[in-house]
Amino acid sequence: MDFIDHLTIAQERAEQRFVDQRLKGLKNSRVISATECIECGDPIPKARQQAIKGVQRCVPCQSLSE
Repeated sequence: MDFIDHLTIAQERAEQRFVDQRLKGLKNSRVISATECIECGDPIPKARQQAIKGVQRCVPCQSLSE
């Protein structure tokens, strides 16, 4: 495996964790924010999770995606 393979696997795992959280949230009838950025995998601060329900990206990654 090379570096790209490791990045791809890490991103797939992060996306799966997010999907799992969303499904769990739908079962509980509430919107769940990601605890880790789906782009870089860094933790998303609690304040950001609470301020923006359903947030998926950290501030730097969100800025890049806009």
